[in-house]
Parts: sequence; C-alpha cells; structure tokens
Amino acid sequence: MFGTIMFVALIAALLALTRSGVVVSDAVSAMEREQASAVSQMEGRATELERTLSTLPAGEGRELDQAAADRVERALGEVARREVLIERYQDTVKTARENMDDVASQVEPMRTELMRVRDALEAARRSKDRQVRTPLEREVSLFEFTVVVWNDQLFAICDLTTRPRDACEWLRCWNQKHVVPARCTTPVFECSRVNIHIARSIMLREGAGIKIGDIEALRNNPDFIALLKTLDPATDLIGMVVAPDSFDAFAVVKDVFLSAGFNYSVEPCEQQLPVYKDAWIPGNPRGL
Repeated sequence: MFGTIMFVALIAALLALTRSGVVVSDAVSAMEREQASAVSQMEGRATELERTLSTLPAGEGRELDQAAADRVERALGEVARREVLIERYQDTVKTARENMDDVASQVEPMRTELMRVRDALEAARRSKDRQVRTPLEREVSLFEFTVVVWNDQLFAICDLTTRPRDACEWLRCWNQKHVVPARCTTPVFECSRVNIHIARSIMLREGAGIKIGDIEALRNNPDFIALLKTLDPATDLIGMVVAPDSFDAFAVVKDVFLSAGFNYSVEPCEQQLPVYKDAWIPGNPRGL
C-alpha cells in the first residue's frame, strides 16, 4: 500500500513538472515574438526616418542659421548703440530745458548791448565823415547854465526846477545832488540893472555826478533826462567846463546836448577840483 501511494505521488509530480515547463516555454516564446515584432517596427521606422532625412539639405540649413544669427547679433549691437545715443540726447535736452530760463534772461541784455554798440558805431561813423571846420562862435542872448565834466561825470552846478523871479538868484540855486550847498558861497554878489558882479566858490560832491558813458547811456540816464526837463533850448545855453581827464566824455555830452537842440560853450578847467570857482560880469555869453 505504501509503495502504491509513493508511486502515485511520483507520477503526479512528474506530470506537474512537465506542465509547468510547457507553460514557461509558451510564455517565453510569446515574449520573444513580441520583442521581434517591436524590433522589426523600430527598424522600419528608423529606415523611414533615414530616408526622409537624406532628402533634407542639412549643410545649407546650418549655414543659413549661422547667417541669421550674425544678422541678429549685429542688429542687437546697433540697438544698444542707439539706446546710448538716445540717453545722451535726453540728457542734452534736459540740460537745455534747465538752462532755458537763463538763456531767455540773457537775450534782452544782449539786445540792449547790441543797440548800444550800433549807436556807438554810428556816432563814430558820423565823427569820421564830418568835415573839419572851425565852429562858428557868436553872442547869444541866453542864460548860461554851467556844468562841469570831471572824472567822466557831469555835475550840474544849479537846479533850475523852480526858477526865482530874480535871474541873478539862478546862479546860487545849488543842485544838492551834485554840489555840497553848505560849502558853496558867493563872496561877491552884486546884481542890479546897471551892474552885475558875482563871484562863486562851489564844492562839487565827488562821485555824485551823472555818469556819462556812451551817447545812448547818457541819453537814457534818468538823472540826465530829469536835468533836461529843467532846461529850455530857447532860453538856456549849456556852459561846459571840462577837466583834462574828461575830454572824451565831453564829446559825448556835447553830442547829446546838441541833439536836444541846445547851444553850448566850452572852456578847459585848470582848477584843482572838486573846488570850482567862476565869476560873472555884464555881457552876453558866446555860444556854438
């Protein structure tokens, strides 16, 4: 009995082993067939890709890509350069805008200076073209209003804004802006219808005269304009006393007074200014 049982078990084991080997063999065969099919498909795809790739101009495409890359690189460089230029232009425009107010404020003084230079050139041209002749001096029935030209300034001895009824008093209506009234005297003052003898001693107020400069500057000087308003070409003669240091300034003063319609007389001053002295006697002044 025991032997029979062992024989049956052995037969069962052999049958099981034989069946397992067949199953494994079938599984391996199936895997090998699948692998062979996949490899075959991949080889066919590879062949197709190689055939397609062989039709493409691979070398020309690389050259084209390199040329395009070069153009892009140059374009980027040009863009960078122009950005730098734009920044510089923006800085320049900003600076110009900031200085615009200063430039505008300088235009008017430059225009004024240009007009002054033109007037000076015109005056020089007139002096150059003027024929040299001896001025015609003659007696005039006018009141002689004395001005001293000293240190390139004009000093008016008297202020005739308000003229007293007595014309002799006009000679000591001291101009407080240009002289020191407390130190101006008339040691001799005889004035009547039959005799006139007046001596004056005047202390000029140093540095307080009307600055002469050029013709245009003197003509537009507010103090000089105010002085002209107190005088009348029909009744007044400008008596100019000129210090040796101001002969050039005298030419400017003369031209301005002449252009305003005044007659004038002139004499050099040899006195030690700022003290100026003169005397008045009967007679008519001589003017040019």
